[in-house]
Amino acid sequence: MQAGRAATRVPSEPGAIVTGVFGFVYFGMVNTGILAVIFAAIILSLVPHDMMYGPQAALIAESFTGRLRYSGCSLGYQLASVIAGGPAPLIATWLYGRFHTPYAIAAYIGVCAVISLIATALMTDYTGKNLETEHEP
Repeated sequence: MQAGRAATRVPSEPGAIVTGVFGFVYFGMVNTGILAVIFAAIILSLVPHDMMYGPQAALIAESFTGRLRYSGCSLGYQLASVIAGGPAPLIATWLYGRFHTPYAIAAYIGVCAVISLIATALMTDYTGKNLETEHEP
């Protein structure tokens, strides 16, 4: 809920910023090899995830008029999972195998966060507008 409020007040998506930075923190914590620190890293990783996932529903829904909302949201959400989420583990595995450091994966997460920020900044803001009428092109 707090992430949703922050996302409406801040022009860029705070979840993407935190996620881009936290990738490096996460792998730093995991690399300690201390079980309690690794466990804390896993628990703390839920915060950036939730900061992006929380406002996502409203962001996607307001991109479509009422007539297209269910189809548009579903199609966009499912295609994003296949196009971006599907190959992510393969890319991460390749990066680790190529560079032999988890920080290459953190850099990949950072690049994805920057792409998210750019894409979000390029979206039309429909805050406070009637979403039941057709959007102007």
